[in-house]
Amino acid sequence: MLNLGIIGTGMMAGVICESCRSADINVISVLSRNISTAYEFCNKHGIGEKNGFINAELFFSEQTLDAVYIATPTSEKEQFLRYCLKYNKHALIEKPLPNTLSMFELLQEADTKGLVWLDAAHFIHTSWYKMLDALIIDKVGIVDRVEASFIWPDMNKEHIKFNPLLEPDGVMGDLGWYPLRLISKFVAIERVKQKSFITLLDDRAAIIEMHVSGYTDDDIAFSGTASYRGSVVRQQFEISGNLGRLIINDFVMPYCGSFVYGNLLPDMSIKIEHGMKPLLDSESIKISLPERQHITMLRDFSNYIHKLDVGTLKTLQFECRRTMLLSKLIRENSSIDC
Repeated sequence: MLNLGIIGTGMMAGVICESCRSADINVISVLSRNISTAYEFCNKHGIGEKNGFINAELFFSEQTLDAVYIATPTSEKEQFLRYCLKYNKHALIEKPLPNTLSMFELLQEADTKGLVWLDAAHFIHTSWYKMLDALIIDKVGIVDRVEASFIWPDMNKEHIKFNPLLEPDGVMGDLGWYPLRLISKFVAIERVKQKSFITLLDDRAAIIEMHVSGYTDDDIAFSGTASYRGSVVRQQFEISGNLGRLIINDFVMPYCGSFVYGNLLPDMSIKIEHGMKPLLDSESIKISLPERQHITMLRDFSNYIHKLDVGTLKTLQFECRRTMLLSKLIRENSSIDC
């Protein structure tokens, strides 16, 4: 059984800790900024208080610790990945990953040392994502358009995600990681020949909306949106080609298996449209998730550490790196509206 330590004590740290039992992972320790928060987390989740730490060296030097889940603000993720490299610990890293040159170098060093790392994007572990390549071949054909959006209404109440010092990419890193990660499966930044990137800032300089669009030299048009503005949640993915179009309306947090919605519906639905009468010339594929997707993510992470399905791990890491590069390109080339 994999022994996991958790860095951070926020909401996602709690969700992951509670889910580890279902994924056959043993949470043995937690690292926090202050000892009272560490003890509170330990007591809530059945971890002995002696395994609550505020000293990173002591936390990482535990010999039975196999891997860590890094659930800290983005500004702190590099320092903890450096500890992983120093103490030979595998890392599941909450999104977004910093799009800095130094982060790319740390990930390369992890690869060289044979350490597993992965961004904690839940949807990439679901059955629909694992069957996406086959669906594209059968139902989409040659891809010519990719569109993805995630809108989750929220307000700046001084939460960490609205703090530009802790989360410099704002909504682009928080919600935007998901559409950008899907787009990056099909789009490499070196092939982008036309682009338009717009970010909207609030009065505290936090990025609260992102719109990206572009066109590649291999004829793929792409667009992505992430926003805290609005009143209705949107989490939609569409991909089109010469054979047809796939549409998923809850790709980030499915109503049949997310930590937010739980199991409100029996399954997910992929709508397939084609021809000049898409409302008529259509079909739906129902996909049931055997467990909530974040549990599957933890199970997959453990399997990758145990050298199972190495090919899939390398593919997901490749797509993650492309997402980081696309995020960097957006930050460096966006028009900013304050």
